[in-house]
Amino acid sequence: MNRSGLTVLSITTLLSGLLVGSAGTLSAQANGYAGPSTLSVEKSNAAILPVLDSNIDVEPIPDSNRADSNRAEVPQMPPFLDLQREFPETPPVLPNMGEAAETPGMPSAPSAPSVPSAPSAPSAVVSPAVESYNRGVRSYQKGNYALAIADFDAAIAANPDYAEAYVFRAATHLELNDSAAAMADYVTATTVRPDYALAYFSKGALFYEKGELAAALENFEQAIALNPNYKEAYDYLGLAEAAAGDYEGSLVSYDSALSLDPLYAPAHAHRGAALIELGQYDAAIAQLTTAIKNSDKYAAAYHNRGVAYYRLGTFSAALSDLNKALSINPDSTEVLYNRSYVYSALGRPSDALADINKVLTRQPNSVEAYMARGSLYSAQGNSMAAIADFNRVIELDVYSSAAYEQRAKARLNNNNLPEAIADFDSAVSLNPIDEGIYKGRADAYAIYGNLPAAISDYTYAIELNNNNNEVYAARGRALYESGDAQNAYQDFSHIIRQNPAASADVYYYRGLSLIAMGDSSAAQSDLQTAADRYLLDGKADGYRAVLDRMRQL
Repeated sequence: MNRSGLTVLSITTLLSGLLVGSAGTLSAQANGYAGPSTLSVEKSNAAILPVLDSNIDVEPIPDSNRADSNRAEVPQMPPFLDLQREFPETPPVLPNMGEAAETPGMPSAPSAPSVPSAPSAPSAVVSPAVESYNRGVRSYQKGNYALAIADFDAAIAANPDYAEAYVFRAATHLELNDSAAAMADYVTATTVRPDYALAYFSKGALFYEKGELAAALENFEQAIALNPNYKEAYDYLGLAEAAAGDYEGSLVSYDSALSLDPLYAPAHAHRGAALIELGQYDAAIAQLTTAIKNSDKYAAAYHNRGVAYYRLGTFSAALSDLNKALSINPDSTEVLYNRSYVYSALGRPSDALADINKVLTRQPNSVEAYMARGSLYSAQGNSMAAIADFNRVIELDVYSSAAYEQRAKARLNNNNLPEAIADFDSAVSLNPIDEGIYKGRADAYAIYGNLPAAISDYTYAIELNNNNNEVYAARGRALYESGDAQNAYQDFSHIIRQNPAASADVYYYRGLSLIAMGDSSAAQSDLQTAADRYLLDGKADGYRAVLDRMRQL
């Protein structure tokens, strides 16, 4: 389940001290719980490289002015790094007579009214409802979920208004992967006790997991209305808002949680994740660092801080954080997936490949992992291995336009032009509004010598995105080679107007277009600019080619 790009709380609860006392009330009127020892219970279909948002189509690394001093640029493969995703598996909280043992990333509940007891039971006698409830708690703790269900059934039969029993039975249903029965119990709990903030909160978390964001938001807001000091509900409200794409709104909700508890690590971590989505990477790193200071075992916070460092181009820091996340949660395939792209950016393809292979060992049908490995093979020039991986993606997902597109490029690199064009055709049919696919097919047509078809695809790509100077340059060259110097000149001039610091190639081909148009004087100026830039870039062959052409003027 991949909805928001945020690190969402994992809610596997290890309950202790949950029995109701002999008087039939919760000690200290509490509804707390004990959380798990780690945060990273993964439940994600993210292809992160992707994490890459979303949402997981491979996309280029964001531009950045930062880079490790020993790496001038990122390898030309399409890495995409995404945020850690963890999703609820059981309700956020359950009734607890003891004091909550709060684990970072896991919400503890506010106090709530006492558990109903038999109306006429003496104070020293536990009612049948409470007795059954306590047995159910013990069975739940031992993992005997069928017995726990039977005990909670008995508690509810003895007291149909026993809201806590409904909430706990819902948790048990979730352990048995019966979310429909769990939802029914949450609804009943809020019906018999309309003032039960915990029940609304738990119901909202399940709606969130199911992707029903409007219902999740409504329930979190109701929990907050019933208990304005419910920091976890504010935190989850922010998660739901972020999942709906309202990152600015989510920041307000996280701030509300932090106003109640400035040291609350989950809200710092989730606020950092929202800032990443907003492209505010420095601010995100500061926020995630605060979360880590408050909880140095917060794997998802290290993971997402690694994402922020990666997007800033500080790959060594990204690697350090991802290594730390893995040391806390060695089973995280998501971190391995992301780390493979960091290794690639650092020029360590063997390590990148090793991580992707580990992911595929654990998730042998992962479309995203095969896509990532295929891209890695392509970047290494291993076209046959890349094609094999893209073949596997298409077997798993026949509607993957990205797989057809990447296989087409691999076949193009392998000089298999007819099959490359056929793959581009398939990709276009599946995704007819992606200018990159049209540009790729146009390149193939140009290599194949079909310049009219190439120009047609380049033109359509420009109609889809008028800001892609790379496509203008490719069309300009195709126009020049087809004998249309006037329109070629227009394309190269468009690029230079947009960016006077355009590449030497652009000035070179505009110069050639001017020569073809009979304007040798203007051509001389463009060719001189091209020569200067080839020399500056250390491209001796280009420099010599321009000088030879200038001598012919």
